[in-house]
Amino acid sequence: MLFLSGQLSAAVVILNGLTHTHTLQGTDAGTQGIIRVKNEGAKNARILVYRQDLVSDCAQGTQYPERGGHQRSLGEGLKTNVDERTVAPNEVYEVRYTIELDHAKSDPGTYWEVVMVEVAEPVREEARKGVIVNSTVRYAVQVIVDVGTFEGPQLSYENVTFEKLAEGQSNLKVLLKNNGTFASRTNLVLEVYDATGKLLKTTKPNTRMLYPGQCNTFEVPVSDLEKGKYDCVIVADTGKDLFGSNITLQVD
Repeated sequence: MLFLSGQLSAAVVILNGLTHTHTLQGTDAGTQGIIRVKNEGAKNARILVYRQDLVSDCAQGTQYPERGGHQRSLGEGLKTNVDERTVAPNEVYEVRYTIELDHAKSDPGTYWEVVMVEVAEPVREEARKGVIVNSTVRYAVQVIVDVGTFEGPQLSYENVTFEKLAEGQSNLKVLLKNNGTFASRTNLVLEVYDATGKLLKTTKPNTRMLYPGQCNTFEVPVSDLEKGKYDCVIVADTGKDLFGSNITLQVD
């Protein structure tokens, strides 16, 4: 996840992705990893590195509480080699982290936390109507540890809503919950059929991470459909199992 306040081009970037996944057996002591940070700007950039939890509550959405706030948090087991660093222009700096699981986290399943990489000095944008806008760049790098042999999660459809955005453009929001013990990167597509059962369209995959016991909202753009009623199938693909749900869409 990348948070940008305002529209800007970030000089500091993460080179090796915002999701880092590790696999351990219950007897393994721990593991380590690297987050590669590059300063693509023309001047020094000071970054702050700290850890937080990531919770995708079914009712309140995504939140970043203090670490150790849920049973599957890596807590104090995730440590970084630096809390603050000045990165020179064109320098690639490696933020190193280590993970040591305590005995309470040896049960099979997924444990996770995020490493926040924040540019300390706000980026000053062009004046808007005489006001200078300061924007903060903050990256949330998800660090995921799977303990034991992966088991496909059981997903449930918690809520489905359909809203019209503009003429010919609508949005389907699907709230999915992971009822298993392992996290799953899940693809969701919508298949639209006419009254005769003919497949009219299949939307592009919408991908989200579903953590154990957590929810996530998949937003599927729906356009180019004439007014009328359609039979549809929502398909969630975890890479191991498919979970489908039948719905009817009324396009007005």
